Amino acid sequence: MLSRPKPGESEADLLRFQNQFLAARASPAVKIVKKADKRKGKERSTDAERPPLQDSKDVVMLDGFPDSLPALTPAPPKKSKVKSASVHFEDEDPEERLESHDRHITAVFSKIIERDTSAVAVTMPVPTGDPFPRTFHRSEIKSEVQLGSGKKSIFAQKMAAKRAAEKAATTPSAAEFVEVRSAAPDALDPVGSMGETLLPSSRDDKDDDFLTSQHPCLITGEGLGSQKSEQEAQAIHKENLEKLRSMSEEEILQEQARLLAQLDPSLVAFLKSRRGNNEGPKKELKMELNRPEEFVESLPVAQHGVKSSLSMQESGLEEHERKEESMKVEIMDDDLPVKPRKEWIHMDNVEFEKLEWMKDLPSPRQKKTKKGMQARFSLKGELIPADADLPTHLGLHHHGEEAERAGYSLQELFHLSRSQVTQQRTLALQVLGCIVQRARAGEFASSLKGSVLRLLLDAGFLFLLRFSLDDTVENVMAASVGALHALLVSLDDEKYLDWTFSWYQGMAAFPFVPNNEEEEEEEEEELNGTEKSQNKKLKDENKPDPDVARYDVVKGLLKTRIQHRLRYILEVVRPVPSVVLDILHILTHIARHSSEACSQLLDCPRLIETIVREFLPTQWDPKVAEPGFLLTSLHGVACASAMKFIRVLASGGRNATARLLNKFEMKSRLSRFIAEEPLDVPLPREEATRLSTESFRLWAVAAGYGQACDLYSDLYPVLVRILQSLPELLSGKSPVVELSVQRAAAVVTLLTHVTQTAGYAAELQAKLSSNNSEDSEPIPPPPVVWSQVSGLQPFLETSLKKILQQLSQTETWQTLQPLTTTCVIFLGVYYSAYSQQPSVNPVDCLEELERLTSEVLQPLLSQPAIDSMWDLLRPCSALCNPLSCSPAPESVSSIASLSCTGGKPPLSLVGSKSPFPFLTALLFLINNITHIHKGLTSKYSSVLGFRGLKDYLHQSWQSGPPSVTPSSAWILRHEYHLQYFVLALAQRMAGTCPDSTQHASLHHCVAMALLSRLLPGSEHLAHEVLLDLAFNPEFLPFLCLLSATLPLLRIT
Repeated sequence: MLSRPKPGESEADLLRFQNQFLAARASPAVKIVKKADKRKGKERSTDAERPPLQDSKDVVMLDGFPDSLPALTPAPPKKSKVKSASVHFEDEDPEERLESHDRHITAVFSKIIERDTSAVAVTMPVPTGDPFPRTFHRSEIKSEVQLGSGKKSIFAQKMAAKRAAEKAATTPSAAEFVEVRSAAPDALDPVGSMGETLLPSSRDDKDDDFLTSQHPCLITGEGLGSQKSEQEAQAIHKENLEKLRSMSEEEILQEQARLLAQLDPSLVAFLKSRRGNNEGPKKELKMELNRPEEFVESLPVAQHGVKSSLSMQESGLEEHERKEESMKVEIMDDDLPVKPRKEWIHMDNVEFEKLEWMKDLPSPRQKKTKKGMQARFSLKGELIPADADLPTHLGLHHHGEEAERAGYSLQELFHLSRSQVTQQRTLALQVLGCIVQRARAGEFASSLKGSVLRLLLDAGFLFLLRFSLDDTVENVMAASVGALHALLVSLDDEKYLDWTFSWYQGMAAFPFVPNNEEEEEEEEEELNGTEKSQNKKLKDENKPDPDVARYDVVKGLLKTRIQHRLRYILEVVRPVPSVVLDILHILTHIARHSSEACSQLLDCPRLIETIVREFLPTQWDPKVAEPGFLLTSLHGVACASAMKFIRVLASGGRNATARLLNKFEMKSRLSRFIAEEPLDVPLPREEATRLSTESFRLWAVAAGYGQACDLYSDLYPVLVRILQSLPELLSGKSPVVELSVQRAAAVVTLLTHVTQTAGYAAELQAKLSSNNSEDSEPIPPPPVVWSQVSGLQPFLETSLKKILQQLSQTETWQTLQPLTTTCVIFLGVYYSAYSQQPSVNPVDCLEELERLTSEVLQPLLSQPAIDSMWDLLRPCSALCNPLSCSPAPESVSSIASLSCTGGKPPLSLVGSKSPFPFLTALLFLINNITHIHKGLTSKYSSVLGFRGLKDYLHQSWQSGPPSVTPSSAWILRHEYHLQYFVLALAQRMAGTCPDSTQHASLHHCVAMALLSRLLPGSEHLAHEVLLDLAFNPEFLPFLCLLSATLPLLRIT
C-alpha cells in the first residue's frame, strides 16, 4: 500500500509516487461509472456502452420493466439546435476545426512587442531562509520629503523625493551661475521683456528674478502651431530685451505708466499670477546668493542701468500692492470681532472676502436721498424707516442684500416661506400676515409707492398660502390660516354688517362679488341673462386657477377646493382655538360671496356636519364658563362664530336654509340656544350673549323664508319673557348693554318676520281651499296664524314709548337706536298685515292708526331732537359726501370689501350718529299708515317741510353719485330706501295737500335721479318709481298747464 504525501515533499516526490502506482497495477480507490443519458434514447443506452463493473454487486432486476425510465410524453426526444446547425465532413480534421474556432488572446492583443531589457541590470533577490519575503510596515520607510498639510501615499512620497533629487541635480550652484553671468554679459535675462516689466513681484525678489529667468514667462509660442514655435517665442523675447536696452530710464517709466492706464486691472492681476508661477525655483537660487549687492556691482554698467530702471518702474506697482495688503490687514485687525491666528486649523491662509460678514455693519443711508429704497418690515409687520439704525440683537439683520439695513423685504419673506426649515416657513408666513393686516388698515399708504396687496397678489401670494395650507406641519398650517384670514376677512366689515342687520331690509344678503365688467363684456353682448350665466360658468371652469383668482380671489380659492382642506384641518388636525376662529371667519367671508359659493360649501363632504357637531354641541364641559379658565381646544364647545357662519350660509337662499334646518338638524340647536338665558349658558357672559344673538338672527333669516315658524309656538314663553325684560335695558344695569341691545333687536327682527309670515296665512289658506285640481301645486300655509302674533304689538309699542322718552339723551339714544329702529319697523309690518286680515274689523284698524298717530308719532315729530336728525341727513349722506364711501387705500378689485377697516366716522351713513336707520324706519311706518288710512295723510305734512330734509334732497340730486364699489353699493342701498319713502309720501301728499306742490319740481328731480342710480337688486323700487313718481302729472305742474291747450301732450 502506498503512503500519502507528507509535508516537505516536493513535486518530484509526487511524480515518483505516481510511477510506482502505475507499475504496481493496483486498483484505484475511486472508480468512475458513466451512466446512460436518458435524453439519448434506447439505442445509445445499451449495456454494451457501459464500462464493466470492477466489483460484483447484488442487483435487483424487475421483469418486464426497462432499465431506463420511459418518457413522460410521447413526444420525440429533444435535439440540439446548435448541433443540427453545424455541418461536418468525414475527412475534416478535428484539430483544424478546433483551431478555426479558437478565440485566443492574440485575437485581442496583436503585434505585442516586448520592451528591450538587454541593457537593464538584473538584480536577483537576496536569498533568505523564510518561505515568503519579509513583511514591513510603512513606518519603517524613511520619509525623503517634507509632507505638507494632508496625507500622502507611499508612492506620492517616493515620486516627490525623486522629483526633488532630479531638481537638485540639474540646478547649478551659485558660484557657477555667477561665473557664467560674468563671462557672457550679453545673454541678458528675459525679465527685460514687456511682460516681465509689467509684472514685478516683490521688491526683494525683483533683482534676482532678473538674473535667474532664462525664458519668457508670458510668451510660450504654443498658439503658433508650428515646430519652431519655441524659437519664435525666444526671438520675440530677445527683441523685447533689445528694445529695453535702447530705452532710457524715463522712457521706460513713461511706457509703464501708459500701459497701466490702458490695461484692465483684471488683466494686470492675471499677468501677476503668471509671474508668480515661476517664482518657485528662483527663490531657491536666491537663498544661495549670500551677497546680492556685490553680485550686482560685478555686472556690466549697461546691464546694471537697465536693472535699476526696471526697479524704479516697478516701485509704483509694489507700493500699490503694499497699500492693498496693509489695508486688508488693517481691516481685518480693526473690524473683525475675532482675530484669526495661524495656529488655528485651516486658518493658515485667511480668505478675507469670506470673513467680510463678520465686520461691523456700515451706517444706513441717510434720509436725504431722493432715490427709492426697498421696503423692509419688522417681525410684527411694521415698516422700518430707511434711515433707522436698529441694534442687531433684535434679530432683523441678515446676510442678504442691504445688510446694513434692518428688516426683511417681501422678496426675502417669499424666499423664507418656501424654506426647508419649519421655523423659517412659519415666521415668514406670520410676518406676511401682519404686513397684509397693516396694509389693509392703510398704514403704508403714505409711506410706500404702490399697493402692497396688489403687489403680493401679482407675485402669487394667494397660491403661496394655498400651498402652505397643504403642509403637514401644524404651525405652518396655522400661520397660513392666519395670513389668509388677514387677506380676506375684515372684522370691522363684519361688525358693521351685524350693526345693520336690524335695519330696514338689512337682513338681505349682499353678495361680495367683485366688479369684473371687463370679464363679462367679452363675447356676451348678444346673450340673454340665463345664457350669460351659463356661458360665464363654463368659461370659469375652463380657465386655470390663477386666471380666475386674478379677478375673483374667492372663486379662485373655491377652484382649488379650499373648503375640503379647511374641513380636514378642523376635523383631523383639530388646531388651537385661534386657528379655529380664523377658519370660521374665512368660511363666513366665502359664504357672503354668492349663492353659488354657499352651495359649494353645503356640498362639501362632512364640512357642515363637522362644524355643527364640534362647535355647536348641545352640551359641553361647564368649566369653560369659570373665570380664568384657559381654553386649549374649541372642539366640543359651543361657539358664536360657528352659529354666525350657519346664519350667513342660510342667507344664501331658501334652499340653503331648508337644507340646514332639515338635513343638519339646526332646529334642535336653535331650540337649545334660544330656550336658555345667556346667564344660564355655561359660557363666558359675552360669548353666551353673542351665541344667543346669532341664534335669533338665524331664526329670523329662516322665518323670512317662511321656515322654522313651527318653533314659534314652542318657544313663545321664551319670547314673551324677553319682551317683558326690554325696559330693563333702559336702566343700563346690564354689564353688556350693547350686546344685550343687539340681542333684543334680533328678537324683534325675528318677530317682525314671523308676523309678516302669519299675515299671509289666511290668504294662503283661502287659496288652498278654492284651488282647482288643474292648477299647479299650491303653496301650503305657514304653521303660524295671525291670532298667535296679534298679542305682540302691545309689548313692543309700550317699549317704544319708553325708549322715545330717552330721545333727548344722546348717549342713551345712540345705544338704544337699533332696538328703536326694529320696533318702528315691526309696527309698520304689523299694521300692514293687520289691515289685510279678514277677521279684523276695518274700523278698529283705522282707530288703532289714529291712536298711534296722536299718541306716539305726532309728539315724536314735534320734538327738537327729530328736527336735528333731519339736519344730520346731509352731513351723513353718501350722495352728498362721495368720499365717505370711497374704497380703502389698499383695496384690490379681486377682493370685495366694505372699506370699514378702522371704523367709520360717527357722521357717516353707518356711523354711530347717523339718522338714516331710524328715519327710514319712521318713513316706512308713516307710508304704511297713510296707505291704509288716507285721512291721516295731512297729519304728516310737516315731515316734508323740515328744512334739513329739503336741503338734503336738493344737494343729493345735484351731486354726482360715487363710483360703484361693494362699499358704495352697500351704503347707497340704504340711502335709496329713505329717498323712495320720501318720494312715496310726497306723492300721497300731492293729492291731498295742495301746499306740498310747491316742492313738486324738487321731488321730480330726485325721482329721476333715483331712477338712474338704482343698483341691481332694487328692481322693485325702479318699478314703483316708474309707476307712481317719474311720470306723475302732479309732480309736473308745467305739463299740467300744457295738457289743457295741447291735447297731444296730455298724459293719461
